[in-house]
Amino acid sequence: MIPTLADIDQKSVHLLIIFVVAILFWLLVQILNKSLVNALAVGTPRGKRLRTLSQIINNTLSSGIFVFVVLEALSTLGVSLAPLLASVSIAGLAIGFGAQTLVKDVISGFFLLAEDQFDEGDEIEVSSKRGTVEKISLRTVWLRDADGAVHMIPNGSIVTVTNFSRKKK
Repeated sequence: MIPTLADIDQKSVHLLIIFVVAILFWLLVQILNKSLVNALAVGTPRGKRLRTLSQIINNTLSSGIFVFVVLEALSTLGVSLAPLLASVSIAGLAIGFGAQTLVKDVISGFFLLAEDQFDEGDEIEVSSKRGTVEKISLRTVWLRDADGAVHMIPNGSIVTVTNFSRKKK
């Protein structure tokens, strides 16, 4: 069946609405995220941690919006989503098995940041390495020891942390 001009116009309008709503929602997320971080980070020494968590949330929501828009656009264009979603699920499962350590590192990194176990600039001991924390990411902690060497420790391998920078209250 050949699509009529009315069908093409209706699909175009639907696609335009999807994109406009997605862009507006994305902008709203950006504004709320930035204003919330600015409100919470003012006058606190934990501003870097809040900004890192904010970036994680921002990236996650942006990815979700993108996936929604692509799926909705494909559906509007008449593409059957069932086989596509089944294929993506199987590929995701295979990748998940292959990337277990990466997932473990990311989840551990999220909890390290959320629980505020240490901050950049703190002197810590982790995995038998002692030094100053230079960088914290979702996947690794960068630690500079007294000799100047930098150790990149995967968050999934961190079992015990000793923080020498925290003062007793």
